[in-house]
Amino acid sequence: MKYYFSACLGSALLIIGDVFATRLTIVTEHLAPFQIVDKTSISGLSTEIVEATLRASPYQYTIDVHPWSLAFKRAVQEHNTCIYSLARLPIRETQFQWIGHIASATSSFYSLKRRKDIPLASVEDAKKFRTAVIQDDVTHQFLLSKGFEENSNLYATSNYDSLLTLLEVPSRNIDLVIINDDLIRYRLKRSEEIQQYQNLLEIDELQLDFHLACSIDTDRDIVETLSASMQDLEQNGTLPNIRNNWRSKLVEQP
Repeated sequence: MKYYFSACLGSALLIIGDVFATRLTIVTEHLAPFQIVDKTSISGLSTEIVEATLRASPYQYTIDVHPWSLAFKRAVQEHNTCIYSLARLPIRETQFQWIGHIASATSSFYSLKRRKDIPLASVEDAKKFRTAVIQDDVTHQFLLSKGFEENSNLYATSNYDSLLTLLEVPSRNIDLVIINDDLIRYRLKRSEEIQQYQNLLEIDELQLDFHLACSIDTDRDIVETLSASMQDLEQNGTLPNIRNNWRSKLVEQP
């Protein structure tokens, strides 16, 4: 799915040459409330921050929405391509050029509320059960690093819409999912159905900082321009205001 936007300010119309002609490719996934994708548009907390940054730059851009594994692959490999919302992890540090911080988030193990047979006091306890995560997401990498094994106690799927549903499919034998807590709160705001799920354990090691980042093959002047734009918007209150507005839309988990 592709969305076309112009990020040129009025004054930028006077700019000619390579800078004005530069078009960036921005890749992301559907991950409400950070990225909310429908048939005609993309919105969300992170999208507003990224677009504010791009509007303050002289570049045009498109936003392409993919499953996370494909978005990540494109952002690693392609010229003048950036990605959001990307958790900044040591293993990824040299894979990208980092533009700036978007938001922070926590993740937890969830199960169906009717399940009373899953005592969970640690990540190690979860190895006794079968957990579903997003393919190639930080949660997937995290459980693999903790000794979880695919096709044994770990299952990976391609999108968040199917993740919670897996808990309700008996043939999948999924006991737990790891999911972003803000995503749960957002869905709670929109649907009573989410109340059938319970948070069993917040994962301290998965308190993440989401960033906008660009491929190593992105021109350095683009990286410096976007970084400066983001810093200016942070200092003048634009980005903090966006975060505060979105926090007011979320509700506390029961």
